[in-house]
Amino acid sequence: MQGHLLVSISSIFDDTRKSAARLINQLDKEGVPVSLLVAPHIDGNWHLAKDPTTKQWLQEQQESGRLLILNGFDQAVQGRRAEFANLDAHEANLRLKGATRQMSKLGFEFDIFAPPRWRMSPGTLDVLPYFDFSLAVSSTGIHDLRTEDFYQSRNLSYGEGFGAAKWWRRSIISAAERGASRGNTVRLSVSGRNLGEKKVQHDFLRAIGKAIKAGAVPASYNVFLASSQKARDASAKTVAKSK
Repeated sequence: MQGHLLVSISSIFDDTRKSAARLINQLDKEGVPVSLLVAPHIDGNWHLAKDPTTKQWLQEQQESGRLLILNGFDQAVQGRRAEFANLDAHEANLRLKGATRQMSKLGFEFDIFAPPRWRMSPGTLDVLPYFDFSLAVSSTGIHDLRTEDFYQSRNLSYGEGFGAAKWWRRSIISAAERGASRGNTVRLSVSGRNLGEKKVQHDFLRAIGKAIKAGAVPASYNVFLASSQKARDASAKTVAKSK
């Protein structure tokens, strides 16, 4: 039994774009898809609308087939609480409206939402279907918002509030290898803020390599969109036959 290997990079803005691009180029050559988690604001200071270079680069990535995932409204610095971790439905709705409207004006539309640091409150999950998202991705797994199926898969992160110390990096490598050997879907993510550290990038690549060697098949989160569509098509056929 083989599981998927899902790789992503977050915190992409002017200071981290080049480091992210170097890692993406390397993984592209190895046949490992990389999903990009993007937000209209980061740290309250950086705005995608005011950074034409990053905006153009993201557009080029999307046009080339790269999966972009909405990563909140204002992705905060590491010292602040994760944006969507404790929001009720009303507040989550307001922030999602702001994020989707601003990104739409910039030419970006999304099928998938992942909150900063992958921490998602029940209130956030409740309102996401009203924004036409197909999937929501949290720290514990992948939520199909159309079928209400849940695919349990813990996210393994370098940075993003989870740290990047040597002992943590080693534990992630072991967890990725162990999960892949069991046929589980392995989710690996790294913050662009940490990619400037050679040791972090090296160990992130080691985790990816160990997971693949243990049997995980590289894919993007789109693979779950395809599974969701197949399930809906099968359900529609069953209903049609019963009429």
